[in-house]
Amino acid sequence: MMRCYVAWLSRLAILLIASHASAAEVEFGTGACEKRVTEPAINNIVREIFEEKSLALAQKGLVSKEFWEKNKDLGFAVCDNRASYDTFVIYDKGVVFDYQMLIFLFAQSRALVVGRTISQANQFDVHQSIVRQFVEQGPELKDGPLALLDKKAIELGLDKTSLDKMYADPMFEKRQVTLFAQAINFLVMHERCHVGLDHGTQLDEARKLPDDQRYDRLQQLELDADKCAIDIINADEAQYTGSPISFFGVLMTVATQSITANSPKLRTERSHPSTRNRMDIAPSRILEFVAKLPPAMSERYTPTIKGTAEYFDTLLVNQANGASTK
Repeated sequence: MMRCYVAWLSRLAILLIASHASAAEVEFGTGACEKRVTEPAINNIVREIFEEKSLALAQKGLVSKEFWEKNKDLGFAVCDNRASYDTFVIYDKGVVFDYQMLIFLFAQSRALVVGRTISQANQFDVHQSIVRQFVEQGPELKDGPLALLDKKAIELGLDKTSLDKMYADPMFEKRQVTLFAQAINFLVMHERCHVGLDHGTQLDEARKLPDDQRYDRLQQLELDADKCAIDIINADEAQYTGSPISFFGVLMTVATQSITANSPKLRTERSHPSTRNRMDIAPSRILEFVAKLPPAMSERYTPTIKGTAEYFDTLLVNQANGASTK
């Protein structure tokens, strides 16, 4: 299973990475990083977005000088934290990315593109299947989300030859890489926003509050970081086509973190405190941005954004009610 992941990530790395100097190695300690993942492919992908993309945003003035000054010296680590499925910031050091979280986001990216390719009418069926197994941590998950994805695609009518041909299509690969990169981009910006908004100090204060007040305060910090990250992504998108592809990455990531935070099988002490409020804020923020685009583009993208938001919200409702996602 690991070899399969690495092979695909290596291909992604070739598509995404240009030569550059990397930041100095940061030691996070075993409490935050149980086992560091040194595989070049996945580290290069994260580095491209965490370092190069973030620096480019600062150079273009899409984040403030004050924001970048607080963020510029942060490092990162990709860690095998026993499938914590979480990403978190260590203030004054950097950001820790769980390896299995990244793998699952890649599998979801592929699932969304596969589903759309097979059937526009039932484009979320493949994605629903792997998310259901993820939530239940069912026995089928032992083969990995990519194997589950292939199985569901074949159930929906594709034969193995057609599936392999689809994966080899450069346009298909470009779409899944773009969506995966956007998911990582939101993860990166969300954690950088915690630092840029001085949430470290506020976090220390929140921990002194009674339980109910503490949770509300932690939740607000998450919502503020979401808003900040989405605004940065919108400003970045405004330079190009204004396509809502970034929105898919945002919702996919927020939904995954919300599922993790609300599942007893997946929740850890570091899990982001997530509620459906995060799913409400994301589409409203993106729709505000899309409304400012030329009318033809706004009319084209708005139904897609609303439909996708409804689908991801339904995933969380089903989880809360203990219902199957199909």
